[in-house]
Amino acid sequence: MDDYLIRLERSLADIPSAKREEIVSEIEAHMDEALAEAPDSSEASVRNVLDRLGDPDEIASEARERLGVRRRKATWLDPVAIILLLVGGFLWIVGWAAGVILLWLSDVWNVRQKIIGTLFVPGGLLAAFMYVSTPTDVVHCRSEVVRGLTVEVCEGTSDGSRILAWAILIFLVVAPIATAIYLGRALSRARRPT
Repeated sequence: MDDYLIRLERSLADIPSAKREEIVSEIEAHMDEALAEAPDSSEASVRNVLDRLGDPDEIASEARERLGVRRRKATWLDPVAIILLLVGGFLWIVGWAAGVILLWLSDVWNVRQKIIGTLFVPGGLLAAFMYVSTPTDVVHCRSEVVRGLTVEVCEGTSDGSRILAWAILIFLVVAPIATAIYLGRALSRARRPT
């Protein structure tokens, strides 16, 4: 039953949240009524109840039609948007900007997903490349006179700042990749047939 409700929630993802919650609550109520009337609570009885309720995708399709909600349609430009968001920064940053434009023009993603796609991480993997290209191990040397001898004293980057540098680099690599995966999953859900 939980799997059924999860599938229903996913199928209703493009329906406004208030209506989506209402539909799921109605289906749960029908489920509870039907199970109360069932002769027992065996797996077969539960499966019969779920079969009578219908396929979650069909319920979502009927709800979309009844509410006048247009199903989001994926186009060939949607995967291009994800790729440009990830590596388009290497095309003089114009590629990444084109990815952002395609992201915002698409029907596939909701506003929250578009904001995440835009803000994590601007420039995509270019930010990690730029960070690695910038020298971080700075050594400062100065001459000191100790007991009549001139000694050169050098101070370098501390272990704490090295750990911070690695953490930043990991974030700059992982965040754009995780964002691309997140957007890709939303795209694959939109491409599923109704």
